[in-house]
Amino acid sequence: MPATKSIAVPLVDETDVVVESLRFLSDGNRLRILQILSRRESCVCELIGHLGLPQPLVSYHLRRLREAGLVRSRRKAQWVYYSIEPTAWERFTRPIRAVCDASRLPPEAAFGASEACDPLDPTPILGGSDRASTPWPED
Repeated sequence: MPATKSIAVPLVDETDVVVESLRFLSDGNRLRILQILSRRESCVCELIGHLGLPQPLVSYHLRRLREAGLVRSRRKAQWVYYSIEPTAWERFTRPIRAVCDASRLPPEAAFGASEACDPLDPTPILGGSDRASTPWPED
């Protein structure tokens, strides 16, 4: 059996950050607003027109995005324009990109790279000499 390297498992805290970030982005309306703002600075009336959503709902999501620091606003006369805050966006998405970036996968993660459970290897996974005699937790 080939020697395997130990794999560093991310801390629960890092995983929790990714889960919370994805949960925040999982709202379809919020994600659509971010998609529009990633292309151009927009006012609420433009967002309402593109999304077909009522103004209070668009304003609610913009407020949540501003509170998270992902969106900034600027006033020009009676209009308020919104855009993505690039530094905050990069910092917010960094943990997600670290998990989802397939270009950074090690060779050990490639399809067919593992033989840890080789059916030809008689060594039992759970220890002991006979797999049949090894009790499962539910037994």
